[in-house]
Amino acid sequence: MQTPLSNIIYLKKIKVVVINFFLKNRIIILPFIIVLFFISLYFLIDFSTQSLVAHDEGLYARRARLIESSANWFSPPFISPHHKTLGSYWLIALSIRLFGNSELALRLPSILSSFLCLITSYSIALKITNRKSALISLFSLSSMPLWIQYSRYASPDLPFVLCILLVILFFLKSLDSLENRSQYFYLFCSGLFISISFFIRSYMAFVPLIGLVPFIFYQLFKKEYTFKLFFCLGIFFGSIPTCLNLYFSFQKYGITGITTLFDFAKKQAVGQFDLNNLILVPLNFLYLTFPIGILLFILVFFTRSNIKLNYPLLIYCYPLLSLILLLCMSTSYPHYYIFLLPSLSLIFANFITSYSFRYSFSRSTVRILSLIILLLISCILLFSIINYKDLVILYSYGNPLIVYILISFIVLSYLTSLRFLFKIKSLSFNLTNFFYNIIIPQYISLSLFFNFGVLGNPNYKTKLFLKDPTISSIINSNTIYLFSVDSKIQTLLSYYLPSSRNLVVFDGISKYKYVITSDRNLLEKFDLKEVFIPVKKFDNHLLLMNIGE
Repeated sequence: MQTPLSNIIYLKKIKVVVINFFLKNRIIILPFIIVLFFISLYFLIDFSTQSLVAHDEGLYARRARLIESSANWFSPPFISPHHKTLGSYWLIALSIRLFGNSELALRLPSILSSFLCLITSYSIALKITNRKSALISLFSLSSMPLWIQYSRYASPDLPFVLCILLVILFFLKSLDSLENRSQYFYLFCSGLFISISFFIRSYMAFVPLIGLVPFIFYQLFKKEYTFKLFFCLGIFFGSIPTCLNLYFSFQKYGITGITTLFDFAKKQAVGQFDLNNLILVPLNFLYLTFPIGILLFILVFFTRSNIKLNYPLLIYCYPLLSLILLLCMSTSYPHYYIFLLPSLSLIFANFITSYSFRYSFSRSTVRILSLIILLLISCILLFSIINYKDLVILYSYGNPLIVYILISFIVLSYLTSLRFLFKIKSLSFNLTNFFYNIIIPQYISLSLFFNFGVLGNPNYKTKLFLKDPTISSIINSNTIYLFSVDSKIQTLLSYYLPSSRNLVVFDGISKYKYVITSDRNLLEKFDLKEVFIPVKKFDNHLLLMNIGE
């Protein structure tokens, strides 16, 4: 049956109307589609391929659940004095209460905080530089491997970074505001988030706050007494949760409940200086911030920025002073540096947006170094997926196609980006286009790697073991005892199996119905073959069932 001519004409009219509407509003529609796609990469997660990372995620998850189930969230629910303020677990505990015990609930605070950090960082960049640099800083920050990893990690790191960024944003707003009432409000909010950052991250909050001291004190010095008063009032009101936490800790544990917090800070910050930090930190920096870190390193040496930035104490002194403090600490981990990434992305955006070459050979040197780096990494990636097929299949959990597609996508973006460094046809040297051509595919690929469990999913087998129908029926109706279990797996099992019990000594093990152990020789070592039989194996662990009862 043929379609009537009137229907065809009507459909064509609708098509014309839609096309005209899109063309007239493309300035709004295209950015909206891009933003929507950008946001979707945060939430398009296959949670069947997600597992917690031990120790940290397992510890935060277990402690947050204890707080969620307690009657007083200011009072530590732990047996012994705790070395962190309870704000470290509040958001995870709240998410558990709202969404239940799942990887989504545990990681949702970091996912949302990361997204809000990007918006806040962009707003800060708009106040310091121009819109083009602000956009570059946003894409730079969102594409860094360290940022992507901790945006999907159950920890207080991203909420803490958000607090520090809000301190800066509200303080800048107070400087730009023309009305006294608005300035008072912004200064109050800035001081408020200073204290909240300590409640969330304990002693670690001192590092960025000390870095901000020169900028904040310099600006407050020029203000009247009333402005300083509102700033201090914000600090006072923001410290109420911390004070309540310390009060209840004192009530429960005595003075040890307070000193433990500062003893832990002293242990982490003061000690024998490790010279390896001076070597490993720069290497980790280049790896975990690629390509931003290495491109910034090249640009600093061979170019100079033509943009005059506002607030140099904030742009340069704050990250430099904070970095020096971190390098001087006796204990340092990559996630300690996350709060510096927004500053790094802003400095990078400042250099790449408008620059001039320092030397006559700078342009050719930038080209050659960029070419070598991209070709080297492309070769490493291709060599890895070709020569380590077994590992690709193992870590993609039998679905290597996604690895091959995304690695090819990254390598292709590296190779095609070279056209912006060398004069090919009508294209000329353009570092901004070169940057976008690399960074957007990297953001998409790394996000999908994490979302589908290729990265950030080290305990997938443990989770599969727990989801096995036979095992699930056992653990849901019995108490599982953990004996001689690897400490990391023990941390995870303590979360996934809240009714489990840890056995410290071997005596009396034969009276327990079900035991999980990492010691595969346990049955032979203690002559228990007639008492226990293996029910299920996972990795290097055994679930044993007592048949001698």
